[in-house]
Amino acid sequence: MTTLRWLLPFTWGVDMAAIDSVVHLAQSGGISLVAVSLVSVPDRPGGRGARLEHIQQSKDFLEAVQFKAARLEVPVERYEVFTGDVLQSIALLVQDLRCDGIVLVSQRAGDVLLRPREFKRLLLESCSCACQPLPQQPRDGTASGGGSAASRDRRTTSVRRLLGRMWRTRSGFGWKNTAGDK
Repeated sequence: MTTLRWLLPFTWGVDMAAIDSVVHLAQSGGISLVAVSLVSVPDRPGGRGARLEHIQQSKDFLEAVQFKAARLEVPVERYEVFTGDVLQSIALLVQDLRCDGIVLVSQRAGDVLLRPREFKRLLLESCSCACQPLPQQPRDGTASGGGSAASRDRRTTSVRRLLGRMWRTRSGFGWKNTAGDK
């Protein structure tokens, strides 16, 4: 049995809760993560190149994924790509790195790890995508989703059941399969 590989794309906004959620999901499903940070560079001649804050965010994201994955013993590969077309690069990377799909993270306040237009276009036009919703944050800023051990176990069990159905059908909830294989 081969291990599934999920591409975890990033363009902006390091969110530790999102990274933690994806790494836990990968651990519960026995999935390898392929973390890719895409740094936008102007594709027109005479462009000034990548912005320093984008490069720093890229490095921070890759280090955060490595740290979280190592703690939970999740296999991870890390790549940093400088590109003029983020969406085209993601599509090529899925094929070149032999990924089974793309994992995207969303929360009520907005999409995380990607800019909103990139997130929406990936959901509409891309290959297999899984969308991981984050738990809603309370208004006082404290982290929610802790709850009792029993409620965490129920959430983990339901996520595992959902993953099992998705793996068997490859067209389950949250997936858009354009590869034609089922």
